[in-house]
Amino acid sequence: MSADTVRAVLRLRTLGPTGLNPPQTEVLDHLQTLTEEGPIDELDVDVWGGTMGITQTEEHDPVDIRETVAEYKQWADVHGYTLRPAFEWRSAAPEGERKGRIVTPLITLAVYIGEDLQAVYPHVDDEVNTIYDGVEALESMAKTGGTEQPGDGSSDKRAVLVQ
Repeated sequence: MSADTVRAVLRLRTLGPTGLNPPQTEVLDHLQTLTEEGPIDELDVDVWGGTMGITQTEEHDPVDIRETVAEYKQWADVHGYTLRPAFEWRSAAPEGERKGRIVTPLITLAVYIGEDLQAVYPHVDDEVNTIYDGVEALESMAKTGGTEQPGDGSSDKRAVLVQ
């Protein structure tokens, strides 16, 4: 993967039958179009379930999913954002023990440029940034050829993703 490859990862809590989950279908359709027409080079779609354990001892939850959530949380922390309330951390143990569950959003979109995580939707900075905001940011990249943010003259496609 080159350093400029744009990869979108759409993670769904559950994959519902076509037509029964309109927001899921709408977002997936938009992302597939952006993959065919640009600027997305790769689109991954994963189903990861509604909850997962927080600790490494939760054997029924794949470690890579916990690592993915940790990567998303680190991205948010570095930028001064939060993933709450879309991601919800619930304690399931007496105080002092590190046990609990992470409740995942219905739809999560992560955007990478090369190997670097650039944005996670939904997230909250000064306002709520929804999945639709993420799709819109990718559409802006398509309209500008993936090289500049409309109106600011920026030549960095990363600026489009995190506004």
